[in-house]
Amino acid sequence: MDIARIRHMDIARPVDPSALTPSRDRAFALAMLCFWALVTSWQQWGRWAEDLSAVYMAGWLWHSGQQALIYDAPPAFFGGAADSWLPAMQALGIAGQTTYAYVYPPLWAVLAAPLAGLLSPQGFFDLVAAVQVPMLAASAWLAGRILKPAAMPWWIWSAISLVILNLSIQSHLAIWQNQPTITVGFLTLLAFERLGAGRSVAAGIALALAAAIKLTPAAFVLLFLLDGQRQATLAFAVAGAALGLLSIALAGWPAHQAFLDSLALVKGVAFLTAVNTSLFTAAVALGSALGFLPMPPLQDPLIVYHHGIPGWLSPAVSLLALAVVAAFARVLRPLPGRLRRGLGLIALSIIVALLGPLGWLHYYLVPLLLLPGLLGVLPVRRAAVLIALVGVPSLSFVFPAIALLPWPIANYTWMMCAAWAVVLVGVFAAARRARA
Repeated sequence: MDIARIRHMDIARPVDPSALTPSRDRAFALAMLCFWALVTSWQQWGRWAEDLSAVYMAGWLWHSGQQALIYDAPPAFFGGAADSWLPAMQALGIAGQTTYAYVYPPLWAVLAAPLAGLLSPQGFFDLVAAVQVPMLAASAWLAGRILKPAAMPWWIWSAISLVILNLSIQSHLAIWQNQPTITVGFLTLLAFERLGAGRSVAAGIALALAAAIKLTPAAFVLLFLLDGQRQATLAFAVAGAALGLLSIALAGWPAHQAFLDSLALVKGVAFLTAVNTSLFTAAVALGSALGFLPMPPLQDPLIVYHHGIPGWLSPAVSLLALAVVAAFARVLRPLPGRLRRGLGLIALSIIVALLGPLGWLHYYLVPLLLLPGLLGVLPVRRAAVLIALVGVPSLSFVFPAIALLPWPIANYTWMMCAAWAVVLVGVFAAARRARA
């Protein structure tokens, strides 16, 4: 064979990802995400998951006939398990581990009961991690299907997503805790990806499943209405009603009343900590620091429970949320369907976390995965500034340096609330720019 011909053969050249064909580009991007999922699942194997342990405990209590204890919680609700759970934890050999109160609908305690009867707590965590970590990788792909800039190769989108999944505190917390938010985020993204693919019924069912785990995804049906998706809205309503009836049929009404009572307890206390980034939390912290609200006892400078919350604050934040949603509905309505859904999903996912009663950092993982889509809507420099504004403080090695500053300075909470508010303004500007 001719030497010159050998030199020009593709096999002799290093692979240039930018020169990949569309099919190879997608395959390479998927391979990156799959490899990450395999490595991360292996790293997560055998680790205790504090948040997910509440689901296991609820399932085990149901399985052992102690349904009345499922929604027991400590006095401040957050920060540990109720004393009534301690005998069960001792029986399971996990009395020295940390677990939290169960805050999900009764349906999931009933469905977890058979698994809790078959598996040890760690076996349950490993099984869920084997499902949820690939879901997290798939969420990055779904986010790209929703809002990836047309000119951006898939392998670049996956590379950016892997930076977010590997380095953000939001991702780290979700994975470490094996948080059910991973499944909720996946189902929410799946709903809007299916909507873009013309599968309205599947979209409605996916969103209903997400709302059946945590109630907040129900807010995203507003985007169905804004998009004129009557079939998806109907599917959401029918599937949601079916899941609700199934939950009542399996668990009974008393369990649901206990669930509603536990939600009322959450409203009576502000949990001031760096991992709870909401405007409500920031307002309480700021009001106390400036003397407008009573200063709570500082037993732990990094985690503070505040009970002296004025009654008007929560309604005021809710009214602000409604006003912001109305403003976005007006600016998004004239946009093409894909762009309207993508920008609307970023905006509403930020609003739900920022202006909701709780803004756990892992709630912000969905908007983080979608934010690179702004590179196709705004000028690159402006989009990069917005991404960096929330991206840099979200780095897992930057977060501790800021979060460890003592309360009532609460620097991380205020900083991130302000940063996400600016990003929200940037998304609004992107929508206005797209209308021009």
